[in-house]
Amino acid sequence: APIVAFSSINDNLPQACCLHITEHLYGEALAAAETNEPVVHTLITCLEDEEKMSELLLKDSHKYSLPPILRLVPSKRTNNADTQETSYSSLLDRRSDRPSEVVTVKAETAVGNGELQVEEEEEEPEVVVVETESYAHLKKTQSRRYIPRLENMQAENQKLRKQFQAKQSSRRYQSMLQERKKLPAFQKQAEILDLLNKHQVLVVSGMTGCGKTTQIPQFLLDDSLNNPPGMLANIICTQPRRISAISVAERVAKERTERLGGIVGYQIRLECVKSSSTRLLYCTAGVLLRRLSGDPNLHGVSHIIVDEVHERTEESDFLLLVLRDLMLSRSDLRIVLMSATLNAQLFSDYFNLCPVIQIQGYTFPVDQYFLEDAVTMTKYVIEDGSPYARTTKPNDPWKAKGKTNRNTVDQVEEELMSLNVHDQTVVRDSVPDQQLTVKQLVARYKGISKSVIKTMATMDLEKINLDLIEVLLEWIVDGDHDYPPGAVLIFMPGLAEIKMLYEQLQSNPLFNNRRSKRCTINPLHSSLSNEEQQAVFNRPPEGVTKIIISTNIAETSVTIDDVVYVIDSGKMKEKRYDPCKGMESLEDSCVSRANAQQRKGRAGRVASGVCFHLFTSHCYQHHLQDQQLPEIKRVPLEQLCLKIKILDMFEGCDLESVLSQLIEPPAEEGLKAAKSRLQDLGALTTDEKLTPLGYHLALLPVDVRIGKLMLFGAIFRCLDPVLTIAASLAFKSPFVSPWDKREEANNKKLEFAVAHSDHLALCKAYKCWTAALKENCHSGYSYCKENFLSGRVLQEIASMKRQFAELLSDIGFVKEGLKARYIDKMSSQGGDGIVEATGQEANSNAENMKLVSAILCAALYPNVVQVTVPQGKYQHTSSGAIKMPPKAEELRFVTKNDGNVHIHPSSVNYQVRHFESPYLVYHEKVKTSRVFLRDCSMVSVYPLVLFGGGQVNVQLERGQFIISLDEGWIRFAAASHQVAELVKELRWELDQLLEDKIKNPTMDLCSCPRGSLIINMIVKLITTQ
Repeated sequence: APIVAFSSINDNLPQACCLHITEHLYGEALAAAETNEPVVHTLITCLEDEEKMSELLLKDSHKYSLPPILRLVPSKRTNNADTQETSYSSLLDRRSDRPSEVVTVKAETAVGNGELQVEEEEEEPEVVVVETESYAHLKKTQSRRYIPRLENMQAENQKLRKQFQAKQSSRRYQSMLQERKKLPAFQKQAEILDLLNKHQVLVVSGMTGCGKTTQIPQFLLDDSLNNPPGMLANIICTQPRRISAISVAERVAKERTERLGGIVGYQIRLECVKSSSTRLLYCTAGVLLRRLSGDPNLHGVSHIIVDEVHERTEESDFLLLVLRDLMLSRSDLRIVLMSATLNAQLFSDYFNLCPVIQIQGYTFPVDQYFLEDAVTMTKYVIEDGSPYARTTKPNDPWKAKGKTNRNTVDQVEEELMSLNVHDQTVVRDSVPDQQLTVKQLVARYKGISKSVIKTMATMDLEKINLDLIEVLLEWIVDGDHDYPPGAVLIFMPGLAEIKMLYEQLQSNPLFNNRRSKRCTINPLHSSLSNEEQQAVFNRPPEGVTKIIISTNIAETSVTIDDVVYVIDSGKMKEKRYDPCKGMESLEDSCVSRANAQQRKGRAGRVASGVCFHLFTSHCYQHHLQDQQLPEIKRVPLEQLCLKIKILDMFEGCDLESVLSQLIEPPAEEGLKAAKSRLQDLGALTTDEKLTPLGYHLALLPVDVRIGKLMLFGAIFRCLDPVLTIAASLAFKSPFVSPWDKREEANNKKLEFAVAHSDHLALCKAYKCWTAALKENCHSGYSYCKENFLSGRVLQEIASMKRQFAELLSDIGFVKEGLKARYIDKMSSQGGDGIVEATGQEANSNAENMKLVSAILCAALYPNVVQVTVPQGKYQHTSSGAIKMPPKAEELRFVTKNDGNVHIHPSSVNYQVRHFESPYLVYHEKVKTSRVFLRDCSMVSVYPLVLFGGGQVNVQLERGQFIISLDEGWIRFAAASHQVAELVKELRWELDQLLEDKIKNPTMDLCSCPRGSLIINMIVKLITTQ
């Protein structure tokens, strides 16, 4: 049985209360021990259960305690001299989002007998004023969460120091230490420690493979463990991606022969593996920024390491600004910035010319080859009619010569035959290879054979040539060369290209393993599960070549030790954002020189390596950018604006002045668009003040629209379906569409169609999946297979729902004290546990699909599209002319700012010919070949008026009362003037009610008469429309 003791530093806490709390904790510890749960975490969770703790603190006697010692503080004298009230309000450090309560104990006194004397001079206790706005108190609660208990930390530090000293003699630890010493970073250990003793900020510049990510945090930790007793280092190291935070933490824990979650841990969005003994935490930059909102001084943190700063993510750039301000008030805080070599000086300049230390790169040489080299070495020849053959374009030099009727190969042959060796053609470096004639290519690439020039001239250099990649792989696996065996890492732009290459390789006997196992092929993409991603780290048997097809996630985020060969397609997916149109697009773009160097650096970790870039050497030297465009210049800024507003250090500062201090400020148009959208959502006022809604949205680690969706789902008691939609929007759709069964998959998806809504179709599919799981796991698997659903994605959605419920519980919008792991345990077989954990009351409207659609409108507004129908066509019949319904392709979809857009083919609305309401809401629009709307749902006019942004206007036009909003873009006729005014009044009442609820999340709208009346009226209006 566990041993449990409880003590408090509060002298006013009665002994009986301590005994009651200890008794409660002991019971919980026994239960946890029986189920093999971590007892310490269980006890901490119990202590955070305020309702139970409040109940125990009110008990002033226990069968094993002495009679309570009363420490009386007099209140004002009353006529009843026999009774005094003693204030014990200091006993409980209450959560501040509840009204203040005073715990009183009545004590019988005998003043006349002199048994208990009370000095009249004692002052009356000061009344503490408690703010009622929970979002303000939530910040105070958060700050208390991060303040360490000094005596606990010191005891833990002593324990960690002893364990570290004992481990020094371990054979396993010494073996790992010898491996670490082989890394280039290890040679700089003394210099790094010395510089950090003298300077507050240090920039470490080291190429991929030098070991900076795994070793430098350990240098700092080991140094403090070896020093005399004192405060042990407490290090936070940020990573740009979740997968890198996990994989690096696992690697460092392995090097230290520790279990993950001990002295080394990690924390990413919605997942945390750490404990009270964790002194080196790997996390994403977003996690650290959220901590700063509740703990602006980073109590107890000694070192902040920002890794891969050269990637210039939005969060890392903003984190640098925050740290630059924080270091002024925390002179003891040490900051380390780790970057690739190309732009280290930029960060040194930003931190007042702080020192830079250089670390050499890979341990083995890496040969670098370009497109012309790859063609030469593999003798690749492009065939006429190949999908990768060059086609004539408007600016093609051959089109100007009038030779467009002839195939490309013939034209190149003719030009090669007519070449004069004495020609001295001059070609400007600024002209891309794709625009050159054969004559100009020969002039640019002197010494290259004519056969290679012919291939380059006939190849479309803007496409990723999968045939060339296949030939390269054949050369690597089965070719005549002197390079050692090892893994092959291929960089592709995205998942679609990974699938295409994988499928092409499956038709090649060398790679498909049908006859003999020569190769293993592993995809690597951020959407894969941790288990699937781990497969790339496994070493294959001798004689088997491991081939990894990856996005740029393998460029910096993960290190695969046995890679010898790299094939760089030269392309990557990059988010682009047009603030004027409010449109995001994921576009193929060329890598920068920095990216190319990073990719090259992935080879040569264990032996001499080789890197093939599928672009020419001239392109590398003259056309690639030095660096990628910083993310802050190409993504929406809403979340960043909320982060600025929630941080105390920027209180009173306008957004523009804060953003202007960034290392490279974003465009002015992007900031204007972000402010406008936040104001539409109700998160920001016109004078840039954070509203209560904005405060809560800033605390939720999701897109602001998804956050608003979750809050409104809790308010209107349809939590379960709303969390399903929110989790899918935050992660990905579970519907899959195989290349060879796309039509069949789309037809299956249409079977889930409800009320012309992709979001409700998702809810139906998810609900049916949980029902199938309740039978048995095999039924769930079969259901997914039959309906083209990803079981892995559905499981991730279930997990995210539980995490979202915990987040809503933390900020008071659903039942307090919910934790994701407990929700999981409460679920019945096959369910996700949400309804069981949050209660029927929070889900009383869960089956009301019209209400769920209305809440979607509240979250996604102003993402509204109008459906316009063409003029009617009539068909003559024997009984007269009949109006024909329009065809799906004749409908037009129009947004306020973009004009015509298109429904994505994967939507259940793609072939719909008639919509009962002329309005749809959508989550995002994406520009590929055209502007497409993804995940759209039909909404009626009343939800738009009640939940949409902007002013509601009522006007009389041609005898009709017209209700309009959004400057007249959305408008409809009301049945009468009374109805129009009622809707307008109801909208005003709802706005006031929601503001009260968001200020005080624990307020039950349905229990107060006014709230109950308004909510019921709105639900009835929406449901019966």
